[in-house]
Amino acid sequence: MTRIIADISVSLDGFVTGPGPSPDNGLGTGGEALHTWAFPDDRLHLAPIVLGAGTPVLTGGAPRRLVQRRVISASTATHLTYDVSR
Repeated sequence: MTRIIADISVSLDGFVTGPGPSPDNGLGTGGEALHTWAFPDDRLHLAPIVLGAGTPVLTGGAPRRLVQRRVISASTATHLTYDVSR
């Protein structure tokens, strides 16, 4: 089985950019707050902000069962590790 590692920051309301992303403002308005943490690992990073709009991290797709493996809390993000269950 191929292992896929995703390393992405997500706001509490599920966005990976703020509203209005563009070539000149890639993270959109307020999106830079998604990357104020520093943690050298391949994980899902949940930033403690609510953007209200922007690019959603998930749209549609088949449901998947995730098994939580690890949670590390910090003041600027919560770092989550999941495996996809078969």
